[in-house]
Amino acid sequence: MPVTAQTDPVQVVRERFPEGVREVKDCWGVPALVVDRADLASVARFLREEPSLRFDYLSDIVGLDFPRRNPRFELTYNLYSIPHRHRLFLKVPVPEGDAAAPTVTGVWKSAGWPEREVYDLFGVTFRDHPDLRRILTPDWWKGHPLRKDYPLGGEEVAFTFNKDEILEQEPLWKEGVGRTDYASFLGGEISEVEKGKMMVLNMGPQHPSTHGVLRLVVELHGEIVTKVIPHIGYLHTGIEKTAESLSWLQAITVTDRMDYLNPPGNNLGYVLAVEKLLGLKAPPRAQAIRVIIAELTRIASHVAWLSFQALDLGAISVFFYCFREREKILDLMEMASGVRMMTSYITIGGVRKDLPEGFLTKTKALMDELPDRLAEYEALLTENKIWLERTRGIGIIGQVEAIAWALSGPTLRGSGVAWDLRKAHPYCGYDTYDFDIAVEREGDVYARYLVRLEEIRQSRRIIYQAMERLPDGPSITEDRKLALPPRGELDKSMEAVIHQFLIASGGFPVPNGEAYVCVESPRGELGFYLVSDGGNRPYRMKVRAPSYIHLQALPAMAEGGMVADLVAVVGSVDPVMGEVDR
Repeated sequence: MPVTAQTDPVQVVRERFPEGVREVKDCWGVPALVVDRADLASVARFLREEPSLRFDYLSDIVGLDFPRRNPRFELTYNLYSIPHRHRLFLKVPVPEGDAAAPTVTGVWKSAGWPEREVYDLFGVTFRDHPDLRRILTPDWWKGHPLRKDYPLGGEEVAFTFNKDEILEQEPLWKEGVGRTDYASFLGGEISEVEKGKMMVLNMGPQHPSTHGVLRLVVELHGEIVTKVIPHIGYLHTGIEKTAESLSWLQAITVTDRMDYLNPPGNNLGYVLAVEKLLGLKAPPRAQAIRVIIAELTRIASHVAWLSFQALDLGAISVFFYCFREREKILDLMEMASGVRMMTSYITIGGVRKDLPEGFLTKTKALMDELPDRLAEYEALLTENKIWLERTRGIGIIGQVEAIAWALSGPTLRGSGVAWDLRKAHPYCGYDTYDFDIAVEREGDVYARYLVRLEEIRQSRRIIYQAMERLPDGPSITEDRKLALPPRGELDKSMEAVIHQFLIASGGFPVPNGEAYVCVESPRGELGFYLVSDGGNRPYRMKVRAPSYIHLQALPAMAEGGMVADLVAVVGSVDPVMGEVDR
């Protein structure tokens, strides 16, 4: 079938699999095809390879548990087509008595970790998966934490072991299981003497250059990285599980604590998904304020990244220069919300309160001086010979591979893919702002550095426009059944007091449904898949965390390089472990 802008994915799949599609659902504008697991592999391959569809990007896999249903489990494959800019959900029911499905890692490389996560947290196995192990809990953990019958408080576990009980670190590396062919890295047959030079070491989880509790098990031949396996789960806070016990409004506070360099951006993605389920749109003034706050946060995140990346590679002065700007932005956050970091400022229906007097003046002053600050960064780094040696040609990942691993944000755009959710699927009125997508084509650490610098410039452009056009009017919805009343109303209206009490104590119901909303975080596609059963709290909140997805692709960037460059490669994808382990 020829590629057209009007191609209907549902129609194309139904024509190819007339008996394979059991049902078609609508998840707030995104079609969802329900297929049998026996047809999953063939449908998945067709969706990826059919030119008129070309779903080449697997964003995530969402596990769902419905104990009163038969089948009990449901897998939702969140698919996207980079060429055609359309999204599709593929839903696969899985019975409790035979909780298994075929792997799709042969179709989408990015399926590896999401399948392991579903296996770990729901107990659904994936046949023929190349490495099906727990990923966020230890191998010896009992039970599956995101099942509905698993207690919210978890189970008490003693983290002590007899040395005889400790399993081998990497069973994958046993003869016949792990990779024993090093010729691709070392240029020929490997003698027993050379094999004897192989070394396995741990980098992290308490290492300053892993940007949190990330553990890398690294196999070396001399200084060449022949294999690297990321280990995560050391910081798991159970945020998705916790959200199921909180009201829709209360859950905002836990989103702050995932990507702690982007708390307002986390708030924004979540509340947009809730508003989608409610059929609610924030007032124009609130939308513009959200844009200002989100772009300020993007700048703060990018300068923090640059400070850490420079420090990792020995450029100490840049660390102090960048934190100067970050501190000024955190002062603005405190001015608006009363809190420097975990603001919970962006809320359902708008923002917590209007911008205070003097906020716009201080923001403009900071934006006016930003070009000079960027010039300082670039004078220290961009043409610095040491910086170039440590970043150019390091950690290369090409355009096709970047899409296959579902990379996003600056990491994807550094590989030449001009995909930015603010342009591709605008929210908060981003389609009305004039800005460019920052793209570099080399796909290395240096390209990702240049992309982030340009994104700071583009965020500055957006902030100026938002301040100039900031409309008058309310900064939050006036529906008092969904938003806390302004403080002034509580002294005058008993109805306002009642709504305040009801929302604060019990929340409000959200209609039945499933919705996915993604925003362009400083790290990439940050998505919230929300399921409501009509109650006053999320039935399921699944976070599509870009840091999590990016770490899965770390071996593709680092293997074959030098161990000295591993620090630069890890930092270049800008992982935040609070988002990874959520």
